Amino acid sequence: MPFAARKLAVGTALALLVTSPASAVEIIIGGDACSGAVAYRPEAGVAYQPGVDAYGRKVAPADLSGGSAIQIPDTIAIDITVELQKRFGLPSNSTLFKPEARIGTLEVDRNGAMRFNGEPVTRDEALAVQAACREALGLPPLPLPKPAK
Repeated sequence: MPFAARKLAVGTALALLVTSPASAVEIIIGGDACSGAVAYRPEAGVAYQPGVDAYGRKVAPADLSGGSAIQIPDTIAIDITVELQKRFGLPSNSTLFKPEARIGTLEVDRNGAMRFNGEPVTRDEALAVQAACREALGLPPLPLPKPAK
């Protein structure tokens, strides 16, 4: 006997014993009957209907023709710089230098693989880049996995 049916049978038997101890009868209901009793039956008209909102009004379909004209490149290059003006507190009107120093280029491909100045980035370095990006975007930090051995 399946667990759910046994549980229901025991519960029913206990309820009958409490209400009428002299004439206790065990009633067993199979799992199929229980499944049918608790099965979800949606109200009429609640299933998704393309071109109709929740109130039955006509709306534009979600799959508008044409798609996106933006072509995502295979690799995205990010210049890594240091803002010298901010870092060293230099005056903003100085004409003696460009207030930025280029450190290198981080490339990220479609699979998430990273290269810095053409060299592959280690797993731990990639995690550090991801953490810095999340912080810069104001996103909560992800728990870092244990360092690779």
